[in-house]
Amino acid sequence: MKYLETAKVDPYYNLAFEEYVLKNCRDDDYLILWQNENTIVMGLHQNPYEEINLSKAEELKVNIVRRITGGGTVYHDLGNLNYSYITDWNEGRGVDFGKLLEPVTEAFREYGLEIELKGRNDLLLDGKKISGSAQTLAKNRLLQHGTLLIASDLELLSGVLHVSPDKFQSKSVKSVRSRVTNIQDYVPFPIDIQGVKDLLIDYWSRGGAFENVQLDARALGQIEKLADEKYRSKEWNFSRSPKCNYKNRKRFLGGTVEVNLDIADGRIAHCVINGDFLALQSVSAVEKKLTGMAYEKEKVVNVLREIPIQMYFGSITAEEVTSCFFEEKSDFGGKC
Repeated sequence: MKYLETAKVDPYYNLAFEEYVLKNCRDDDYLILWQNENTIVMGLHQNPYEEINLSKAEELKVNIVRRITGGGTVYHDLGNLNYSYITDWNEGRGVDFGKLLEPVTEAFREYGLEIELKGRNDLLLDGKKISGSAQTLAKNRLLQHGTLLIASDLELLSGVLHVSPDKFQSKSVKSVRSRVTNIQDYVPFPIDIQGVKDLLIDYWSRGGAFENVQLDARALGQIEKLADEKYRSKEWNFSRSPKCNYKNRKRFLGGTVEVNLDIADGRIAHCVINGDFLALQSVSAVEKKLTGMAYEKEKVVNVLREIPIQMYFGSITAEEVTSCFFEEKSDFGGKC
């Protein structure tokens, strides 16, 4: 395994750094530990106008950026530590969040803490979330990354993020703030972020050879270019905010799916699928397959059955996704 640090707290640069390593560094497993200054980080398939209190974020000068993995919207600050783990992907192996998160859960036992993996991708402490994680694939390389709430500003977090009513109903909670906690609150001495980094490195390095490395000047230049052209662009960060004449959102055990359609002359003229489902690949390929076809339930479900559905929607089935395309019980009731 090789270890890298970004040496910056710029979220646009850090996400570009992560993507560069995923797609270009293929000689070994890689671990990156990094931090962002105040930033809202959206999942790949999320609509910023529904997930974020944009006026509050602007008032507080909070950065907004979209990542390349699925899942939900999260808040980063310097009380939060992020990890990225990159390894080879074997077809058919499946996604084992628990195995990949073992070094994290084992490391925090040093603080006397029992952390449990809950649901699709969350780590809980005393029943509250301290970490969320997500994955993506690029040419048979797997990226697993996640957050760790060490001593984050949870009041600011709750002020800049929206949570849809279906999450309140399904989890019986009242606010974003009530669902999360800081690790610091459960440790009787001040936690130093560098100390946490050292602890995690120690546990991750126990699996075999471990080497600290740095990227060369050419790679760093390409990362800066990617940050400018992609992660700092309005097109990347705000593109999933569609105009539509049909909109439907439903929540399943595997996450929320929101379908936005333009329907004309009985056909799907335009299709955007948003949500916090844990995709391993972008749903843009699915959107393209569905665009132009007849707006009929049987045709939609047949297309979804023909694709490797788990790569795009995690544990959500073709039948569940199809139900979002037609007027059934939902959060929106069918029309934009």
